[in-house]
Parts: sequence; structure tokens; C-alpha cells
Amino acid sequence: MRTEPAAFLGGGVLKFVSLIWGGIRRNRGRSILIFAQVLIAFTLFGVLQGLTGAINQAVSASHADRLYVGSRLRLGSPLPIAIMATVRSTPGVIASTYRFVFGATWQKPTQGVAVIATDFDSFLSVYPELEVAPAARRALKQQQDGVIVGAETLRKYHWQVGQRIVLQGLPQKNGSPNWTFDILGTYVNSDDPQNSTAILASYHYFDESVGAQADTIAVATVRIADPGRAADVETAIDKRFINSANETLTQSEREVAEASVASLGDLNTVVHRVIGVTFFVLLFATGALMMQSIRERTPELAVLKTIGFSDRLVLVLILAETLALCVSGAAVGLGLASRILPLARALIGIGSIPLTVVVAGFACALGLALAAGAIPAWRGQRLRVVDALANR
Repeated sequence: MRTEPAAFLGGGVLKFVSLIWGGIRRNRGRSILIFAQVLIAFTLFGVLQGLTGAINQAVSASHADRLYVGSRLRLGSPLPIAIMATVRSTPGVIASTYRFVFGATWQKPTQGVAVIATDFDSFLSVYPELEVAPAARRALKQQQDGVIVGAETLRKYHWQVGQRIVLQGLPQKNGSPNWTFDILGTYVNSDDPQNSTAILASYHYFDESVGAQADTIAVATVRIADPGRAADVETAIDKRFINSANETLTQSEREVAEASVASLGDLNTVVHRVIGVTFFVLLFATGALMMQSIRERTPELAVLKTIGFSDRLVLVLILAETLALCVSGAAVGLGLASRILPLARALIGIGSIPLTVVVAGFACALGLALAAGAIPAWRGQRLRVVDALANR
């Protein structure tokens, strides 16, 4: 029975690593090619799978007790604020709020921010995950042009509490697009801190200043006592406005999120097909390159067997080389994806890779390494020393 060489065993793991590293460095161009193609594949995997994973995670984390009342024509189309009395009186509704949202810029057209004109107290009662200091809430009641700014936007533009800012947005009654606000505080979204981006302003200040669309809201939001009766409450609200000039469409937060995802098309199918084709091609490309590497190193493997390396250890060395290249390439690729994905936040409000995607990525890298290195490792294990030294 063949035993491992004593010198190798005495060196332990370090000599094992040095042999693997030597095999990788033997043809640097080929190793770099394998590493690069794995890196690109897992960057694509991280971005696409991270995108779908984050979207699905956001949908599943939606609040079942929150409903949105918008125009049946199109969500966001103006509705008269007078509908709030009817919405509030609907059985099952325990809290309600309203808002008008408009886009504004600060100093440069590229520095955009969403301004939500609302009633602060009712808004925070419907969105309890928004954490605001009590002092800021008290200050808002005393100053109409005061606002609270999301912590992320405050950090992004280097604003400070107490600062006076001028934003460019909807034209006011005097024709000026400039909106002047005093920052009285900040808020953090405890459900998703990175989504603390909007500016919350007083609806009364907005309504008195705006030229067009006065006394209108974009959407009403309600909290209900029993999430299990959400469908009944939705129907009850919409029935109150049926055949009126302002017909409504009431949806749960989950339904709104799912509708947003549906607007992107069948994202899951597209992502799975792209990733499947990418990994299929990568498997064959990596396997072919490893086969070529083993063919070129046949005499070296024969020497290792001659000095006492077992067939099993040769197999492990070859698999370890493939594993090192695939796992390191996957690690760098997923790292790049974690940097790229936040750029999507401006488009869909989601920009972080779920941990499950990272774990799945490394699992795929392990599977890829074993599959791509299986045949080369098997050839190395079955290699006969006499044939190898004779270059047969």
C-alpha cells in the first residue's frame, strides 16, 4: 500500500498549499483566464440574483396591515383631499394619512430628492418604523416650512439639523420653483435604514404655496385592525367611490410591491436562464482549460507518484487547484456585485445583496470547481507512471 512521503507530511498544510500554488503559477496566463471568467460569471450572478433576492425579500417583508388608496386611473394621479373623511370612516381602518409627492433637486439637476408633503402626526402613526426624535416632532408643529430629512440624504448632501436649504421643484403660485425649508430633524427607517432618503414636509405649507394641484393628494395610506380582512376593507373603500368622478383602487402594500415587480417582467425566469447559460458555458470552459493543464503536467504528476504520492493525493491536489481558482474568483465577483448593486437603488429602491445569495454563490463556486475538476482529477488519479514518463 502506497503511503504519503514523510517530507510532505512533515511540512503539513503549508507544503500542500505550496504545491497547489505552484500548479496555479505554472501557466499564469491560463490561471488568470480561469480566474477572470469565474470572476465575471459570479459578478453577473451576484448582481442578477441579488436583485431578484432583494426584491423578493422586500415583497415578503411588506406590512400586511397597510393599504394604499389611489386613483383607479393610475396610482399617483391626483385625488381630492376631501376623500380622506370617507376613507377614515370605513370600518376596519384604525389610522390613515395622505401625501403629495414631488421631485426636487438641490444645487444640481443630478442631485435629486423626493419631497413628501403630508401631515406629520398621522404619517408617523401609519409608518411607525420611521424613527423621529420627540424634539423634532414638537418643532415641526411650530414651523410650517420645517422638514425632517432621511438620514441617508442628510449624510449624502452633508446637511445638518438647523440648516436652511433651497430646493428646486414644482412651480409655486408666484411662479418660482424654489422651495425653502428649515431642517428640524432627521429620521431613520428601522425596517430598511438605507431607504431613509425622502424629505417629509408639511402638507399645509405645500398646499398654500403650490400653484397647480392644490387640495389634492397622490395617495392615501391606511392601517387596518385585522390584516386577515384586508380584502374586505379594500372592497369597502372602493365601493364608496364607485361611479364617482374619483374612483379609487385600494391595494395592500404587498400587492403594490408585487405590481412594481411585475412591471419589470418575468424577472425570475430571465435571471435563472441567463445564470444557467453562463454557468453551463463556464463549466465547459474551465474544465477544458484544466484538462489542458493536466496534459501539459503529466510528467510532473508522474514524478510525484514516483516519490510516493498516492493516487488519492494527486486527485486532491488537482481538485484543490480548481477549487482555489473558482472560490477566489467567486469571492471577488460577489464583492464587485455588492458594489455594483447599490447603483440600482436609484431605480428600484433596493441595493443590497441578501446573505442567502452570497451563501448560494459560494455553494455554486464549490460545485463548479468539483464538476470542472472532476475529469482532470480522475485522469491524474489513474495516471500510470511508466506511461507518463514515456510521454504516452
